[in-house]
Amino acid sequence: MTPKQLREKFAEVFGEATNCHNRTWLHQRIAWRLQALAEGDLSDRARTRAAELAPDADMRVIPPAQKMTPTIVPVGATRTRDLRFEPDDRLPPPGTVLTRKYKGGVIQVKILAEGFEYSGEVY
Repeated sequence: MTPKQLREKFAEVFGEATNCHNRTWLHQRIAWRLQALAEGDLSDRARTRAAELAPDADMRVIPPAQKMTPTIVPVGATRTRDLRFEPDDRLPPPGTVLTRKYKGGVIQVKILAEGFEYSGEVY
């Protein structure tokens, strides 16, 4: 069946329309519903157990993406500030140069009092 025919069958079986165009999903849902109608739906015990488990389920709901509207910031409207560097006892002392061979080249990182220097840039 085409997705259009599956949507029509879905509306017939479930009594409501769907906007889904995914053939596999539509096919599985229709098959499940037809089987439930023919064989019987969940037992009361199964429904009760499902209701007990539902509050503990990790529901992951992803909200629809909103279109970003660009904001124009006037020149000079932003401010910068210096961040304090907290020394870490795990780091070598300032002035140490770490050297590693990587993919046929040599990488050097110099430890500074307030950051690191790599390829002439301070991080």
